[in-house]
Amino acid sequence: MVTAKIQPATHRDWKCEFEIDPDNVFLNHASFGPVTRRGRMAAESLIKRWGHLTPGLDVDDETFAMLASAKARFARLIGAKDDRIGFAPNTSYGLNAVLWGLGLTKGERILLPQIEFPALVYAVKNIAKKLDLKIEPLPCPKGFLEIETLEKALSQTSAVLAISYVQYFNGYRYDLKTITDLCHAKGCFVLVDAIQGVGSVPLEAEQIGIDALACGAQKWLFGQTGAGFFYISSRPIRAVEPLESGWLSVDWGYRFEDLKEWNKPGFEDGRRWETGTYPFFSIRFAETGLAVLEECGKQQVWAIIQSLLDQLISDLEGTQYRVAFERGPDHRSGILALTGPRIRELYEHLKAHKIHTSFREGTIRVSPHFHNTVEEIARLVERIRQFEGNE
Repeated sequence: MVTAKIQPATHRDWKCEFEIDPDNVFLNHASFGPVTRRGRMAAESLIKRWGHLTPGLDVDDETFAMLASAKARFARLIGAKDDRIGFAPNTSYGLNAVLWGLGLTKGERILLPQIEFPALVYAVKNIAKKLDLKIEPLPCPKGFLEIETLEKALSQTSAVLAISYVQYFNGYRYDLKTITDLCHAKGCFVLVDAIQGVGSVPLEAEQIGIDALACGAQKWLFGQTGAGFFYISSRPIRAVEPLESGWLSVDWGYRFEDLKEWNKPGFEDGRRWETGTYPFFSIRFAETGLAVLEECGKQQVWAIIQSLLDQLISDLEGTQYRVAFERGPDHRSGILALTGPRIRELYEHLKAHKIHTSFREGTIRVSPHFHNTVEEIARLVERIRQFEGNE
C-alpha cells in the first residue's frame, strides 16, 4: 500500500547532517536518535568557552536566546504558541507536572489504555495511590484503544484520559481530534504522551484541541536525554496549575545582579512550570536537531518516512515476515512492527550485521527517519532474506 510520495526536494543529502558510520543502518529512532553534526559542534563550542573562559558574548544572553529559539521550534513543530510550551528534562516530568496540576480529588477516574508505555502507567499509578483516585484500565484486544471502548468508558464521569499519540510497540497512531472531541463532550481532560509521534508525524495540537502533551527530545527530535517539553492548551477543559515553583518560575528580566528579591512576579506562560536551572547542553542538542527538521519540513519528513516504510512492506512480500499489526493509512506512524518465525533470532542477526532496530513485545520494531535511504531499507530486507535462506 503506497500512502506517500517523496517529492524532488528530498533528494538533498540529509546524511551530511549526521556522522553515522556508513557501515551501520540506523532504523531505531523510536528508541533514540543520532546527534546532529550541528549539535555536536554547538556542545563542543560551549565546552570550549566554559573550559577556557573564552571572552565574547555574555553567556546568559547567549543561553537565553538559545532557549527562546528552542521553545519556538518546539511550538512550531506541534502547531502551538510559544507561551504554551515549557521545558522538561523528559516525557515523564511533563506528564507528572500536568497530572499533579489538575487538582484531582479523591474518587475521580483516570482512563488508561491497557497497552500504554510505562511513562504514563507509573505516573498515573503514583498519583492515583497518593490521592485515592480510580484508574479504569481500558481493554485493547486489537493492539489499540477502539473508539467504541472509549465511548463506553466515558458514559461514566471521568476526569482524565491518559493516552499516547503513537503506540510504542506497534506504531498505531490515534485520531486525536476524534478522541478529544468525545472526551470534551463529557468534560474529560486529554493528556497525551507524544514522544513516539512528534518529529515523525505532523501534529497540530491547538487545532486538534488536546489539553496537554509531553515529549522528550531524544528520539525523533535528534536531541539527547535531559531535554524535552510539554504543552498545555490556553483553554484546557480543566485548569492546570503548577504544583511546584522555583527561582526561574518568576521574572528576573534575565538579569541576575541582585537576587535578594522575594516578591518577583511569577510568569503567566509555560515558564511557570520551569523550577530551576535549565539543562543547557541537552537543550542545545535538541535546538540544533529541531533546526534540521524544520529545514526539511514536517510534511516532507512524514512523506519520506512513509515512502521508506511502504518500500519495506513491498519488499517483504514473498518472505515469511510481515507487519504484525495491520492498520489503515489514517493510523500509520513512523513505526512498523515485524513478526515471523524465529523473530528474536532474526533481531540478533540484524544487530550482528549492524542493522539497528529494537525488539519490543515479541516483534522487531523498525523506525526510520528522513535521513534514511531506500538503499538502507534494501539492506535490511536483504539481511532478512539471507536469514531465511540459512534456516
